[in-house]
Amino acid sequence: MKILHVITSLQSGGAERMLSNLVNLDNDNEHIIISVLNSQIHYEINENIKVIELNLKNNMFSRIKMISKITSVIKNEKPDIVQTWLKLNYIAPIFKLLIGKPKYILNIRHGVRKNYTRIKSTIERNYLRYVDGTVFVSNTSKKEFEDKGLFLKKTVVINNGFHLKNYMYEKNIENNQLNIGYVGRNHSVKNQQMLFKAFNEFAIDKNVELHIAGSNMNYENFSSIISDDVKSKIRWHGEVNNPFNIYKNIDVLILTSKTEGFPNVIGEAMSIGVPVICTNAGESWEIIKDSGYKIGLDYMELVEVLEDIYNNPPQLKEKSQKAYRIIRDNYTLQKIVEEYKEYYKEVLK
Repeated sequence: MKILHVITSLQSGGAERMLSNLVNLDNDNEHIIISVLNSQIHYEINENIKVIELNLKNNMFSRIKMISKITSVIKNEKPDIVQTWLKLNYIAPIFKLLIGKPKYILNIRHGVRKNYTRIKSTIERNYLRYVDGTVFVSNTSKKEFEDKGLFLKKTVVINNGFHLKNYMYEKNIENNQLNIGYVGRNHSVKNQQMLFKAFNEFAIDKNVELHIAGSNMNYENFSSIISDDVKSKIRWHGEVNNPFNIYKNIDVLILTSKTEGFPNVIGEAMSIGVPVICTNAGESWEIIKDSGYKIGLDYMELVEVLEDIYNNPPQLKEKSQKAYRIIRDNYTLQKIVEEYKEYYKEVLK
């Protein structure tokens, strides 16, 4: 079976990471990737995987050119399935109309991010249902779409998966230092302002460090909300190729997002035993269950949790072991790749 993936770029991100893992680990099918925008490839992709880089700019002229170029690739490669990712889901029906034969699958990695009237949801539902199947990254994402009347064709939920790793968590409770981590790109939905407001309140007069990694995550972008009293306790790592260099040196990871699909950073941290503090964004609480700490969007809730952890650090070890078991038993990459392979067969029936 030949599967052609169409994605905006192969820069860092949850969808890009999952796609890279999928094509690397599925040895039963042939995978080809079209990367539309001019960007660097962030994640390692096996040499036998064909990557077609269109190197287009993000403007109206390039969007028209994109349709033509992708259409030519589909006609030349003759895939059995075309799978679109992220924003390019909205052009999949166009290829179905122009070309026809391959099966087309949407891959939706987020919840509903705009308001819908009944008329708008009806139009979009009928437009997207023209394709042959839809993969949602989480039950939460699927439910949000269906709550807006967007019932799509042949839907399935396939979560993100994570490499099975050795347990690496070592919390040294003797030194009474708490190392906190945050990994994610700078974006309003990630709600980093809540993180820094809580750290301003919590970190004064404590032996604590906050490690920050991610695209455009730097002091200059947040200087207006970071207190002078705590800025020396923040370590800025920038965008990292291997986030496990962060995870293995922290005691707890924080996610403050307002909305998510299935956040990779949670599963990655838990895969080596790092407990997570997170808001109820996407599938976050469903992933961590009782292995972490659940908070709302009030920054004082985060302060209270951090205070509790700082004053009672032995609790982290038990949380850590539970976190590791959750990923080992439910979210290994091998399991997720098998789910994709079975779904591809189902779509082709």
